[in-house]
This record gives sequence, structure tokens and C-alpha cells, in this order.
Amino acid sequence: MGAQKSFDDLGLTGEVLAAVNELAYVEPTPVQMKAIPAILAGRDVMAAAQTGTGKTAAFLLPTMSRLDRVGRRRGPSMLVVTPTRELAQQIVEVASVICAHTHHRSASVVGGVGYELQRAALKRGCDVLVATPGRLLDLMGEGACSLGDVEVLVLDEADRMLDMGFLPDMRRIVAACPQNRQTLLFSATLSDDVLQNVGTLVRDPVRIEVAPKGTAAQTIEQYVLGVSAEAKKRVLVEVLRREGADRVIVFCRGKHRADHLCRILCKKGFSAAPIHGNRSQNQRARALAQFRSGEVGILVATDVLARGIDVSEVSYVVNVDVPHEAESYIHRIGRTGRAGVRGWTLMFVDEDEYLDLRDIERLMGKKIADYPKAEGLDVGEHPARLDPARSPRDRLPSKKARKRTGRRR
Repeated sequence: MGAQKSFDDLGLTGEVLAAVNELAYVEPTPVQMKAIPAILAGRDVMAAAQTGTGKTAAFLLPTMSRLDRVGRRRGPSMLVVTPTRELAQQIVEVASVICAHTHHRSASVVGGVGYELQRAALKRGCDVLVATPGRLLDLMGEGACSLGDVEVLVLDEADRMLDMGFLPDMRRIVAACPQNRQTLLFSATLSDDVLQNVGTLVRDPVRIEVAPKGTAAQTIEQYVLGVSAEAKKRVLVEVLRREGADRVIVFCRGKHRADHLCRILCKKGFSAAPIHGNRSQNQRARALAQFRSGEVGILVATDVLARGIDVSEVSYVVNVDVPHEAESYIHRIGRTGRAGVRGWTLMFVDEDEYLDLRDIERLMGKKIADYPKAEGLDVGEHPARLDPARSPRDRLPSKKARKRTGRRR
């Protein structure tokens, strides 16, 4: 299997291979090489791979190679459950290209938009349904959607659905599907939490792990800069002026902070748009479309954009705030350096965030390099001191101990 370098070698149908060509996929990624033959063989799969490795195609290509077409039934043959509207839209975009060749029908049901078009699509019947949990359960509850014909169930970004509190919803959805289905579980990690809570939903699965937890893509150069908290906005503006402001994603903590940073950047003459949970589906989709087209150069986002969103050729990522959870850093920086293209990231660290930085370095097993172009930047009166002798192997106080003692280092 390791020697396979072509989609032609994986057993996909000619119709799906035509879609592969239209999608401009050149060589299968490691997760695709391992997952596609197992899925074609009808096996359940549990797959973990770092963000940007082609998980969406890894489950869509083989399932749609062997999926029955809808007759007059209302329920889908394949159900993909994913945590956010953006991820659902991205999956639907890929599925639509494949459907044009295989003559399947696809539809999506997600929150944040009206019900009527979704009810109409379900009434017409579809082969592939992509859904967020809450909206799917709403439509099931009113009798507009039946899962009795599901042959393949895909739980996409399973670890994130757990993080977002969707476990009860997932269990209700799974219980409504036939027991003799094929189940595919895709996740950034196969953590103990994932294995304990949703690992029981698969039967004798093929387990695939392309990269261990905490592994960032090798195509990403990472840098860190110690700053004062009050200097972050000023430093961000200067970095954007120095490094360029096209195809940049800026991550921060909190919806209001994202809006505030976006307003500041626009006042400074940059083209920026916010993406976070308080924005409507249309606003979020428009911001992504404008970013992809180049109409908007900077996206200012919370972690709603950190997982699974495929935006090609992101120049670099700036973490204005250090994420509280170390794993979130891996997902954030994975927006750049995708599909073999090199990218880089910069993270601002103030004194209160120093131990969060240390958690990230411990997770990755490596120290992040100092930003080499820091000279001349006004980082504030009391920037965080980043100990040059710090080691990822150092023992750190637990998060609980830090809260109890107020320890910052």
C-alpha cells in the first residue's frame, strides 16, 4: 500500500476517478491511501489525521464509488455528521463535484439558515446528506427526515463534536440509523475521550493514525514573539505591514475581540472580515468567499475556523492570543502549509499566556523559534520574557494548580 502513488491504484470507479481529475487531486495523501481501500472493502474505519490531510476526500471518494442511488425513498443512503456549518458546506462542495459524475444527489441541513429549502430537498430525496447535529435532530423530530435507509454513517471531526457537547445528539442520530450500516469515524485525534465515547459505535474497525497527537505539518515554520498584552493590536498592524496582508488568518480568543480587531484593521486601511459563532451563516459564507477570491485579504477568526476549513494558499497565520487548549494551536496553524505548500505562523505571547505557550511546546515536543524580524517592533513596556533555556520536557504545573495559585510561570 505504501508504494501506491495514484488514485487509479485504489479501486475507485471510473466515474469517481473523473471527479478526482476535475477536483485536481494529483496523488492520494497518506490517510486517503490507507482509508480508501478499507472503505471500499466495506470495513468500518476509525481514522486520525492532522488537519489539511484530505480526510473529506478519504471518505467521500470510496463511499460514492459503492453507494446505491436513491429511488423514491426520502431518506439518504449516506449521512455525514459534522460539527459546524462551514465544514458542512465544504463537504457538500466536494460531494457536489463527485455527484455530477456519479449521478447521486446531495443535500445539506445546517443551522443558521431557513428550514423550507432543507425540507424541500429532503422531500425530493437524496443519496448523500451532510448535516450538523442540531438541525438534523430538529428535522427528524418533525418527521421531515428519516435515517432508516442509511448504509454509511460518517462522523466527521468526532473529537470536536465531543468538545462542543454534541455527544447526546450523536447518540440519538446513531440510534436512528440501521445497525447493519458501515460507520466511518474521522477525527484529528483518536484521544481516550474519543475512543471511550464514540469508539463503541464502530464494529471491528480498521484503525488509521497518520500523525500522532500534537503533530504539526512539516511544511509550517513556527515563530513566537513575547509582547505586552496592551501592545498586541499595535504589533499586529506592524507585522501585517511588514509581512503583507494578503491571504492572512488572524486568530484570537472571543467573538467580541474578533470584531474589535477587525474594526481596528479596517481603520488602518486593511481589508479584513470577521468569522465567529455570532455571525450568521450567510455572513460567514460571504467572508470565506471574499477571502478565497482575494476581495478580503485578512480573516479575523475565533476557533470556529480552526478545524477542517480548507482555504488554499494561506500565506501565514497570526495567533494574537495563545489558545487555552494546546491542541487548538495545532488546528489553527494547520490553516497554512496545506497540500505540500509551505507556510508560516507567528504567535504573540504575553506574561499571562506563558504557561499556555509551554503547554503547546510540550504537546509538540519542540520549542517554537523566536520571531527573527522582531527588531524595531514596539512590543510594549513589559513584554513576556521567553526563557531561551526552556525545554518541552520540563514538568509544568497543572491547569488546576495554576488557577488555584494564580501562577503564570
